[in-house]
Amino acid sequence: MKPRRRKDSTNLDLFIEFPATKTHLADLLGVARSTLCTWENIAFWRIESFRNAYPKTHDGSLDRESPLSPYQSWVLSRVGRLMAQLRRGERVKQYIAKNPNDFSRYQYQKSFQQVQKLGA
Repeated sequence: MKPRRRKDSTNLDLFIEFPATKTHLADLLGVARSTLCTWENIAFWRIESFRNAYPKTHDGSLDRESPLSPYQSWVLSRVGRLMAQLRRGERVKQYIAKNPNDFSRYQYQKSFQQVQKLGA
C-alpha cells in the first residue's frame, strides 16, 4: 500500500452531501484510487447495507461504477481509519465481522445528526 498523501485524512468521519466518484473520494481521503478500491471491496463483501446502497442496473445487478452515496463515503472513511490503525486487511475484516453496527446506516444517520447539531 502506498503512503497516504495526508496521514490524518481518515482521523474523522467524512460527511459529504452529494454522491462522489471513487477518484474524488480518494482525493478527499488523501489516498490513491487503487487504495480506495481495496477499501471498497472490503466494505462491499462484508457490509450488507453498503452493498445495498448501490443502484441496480437494468438487469438487476449492482452498478458498482456509479458514484458512491454519502453513506458509502462515510463507511469508506471508517474503513480507512481502521486500515491506518490495524495495518492489515484481515484484521479490518475481523473487526467489521465483530462490530457490524459500527457501519450501519443507523449509526451513520446518528453521527450525521450529531455533526449537524454542532454546526447549528
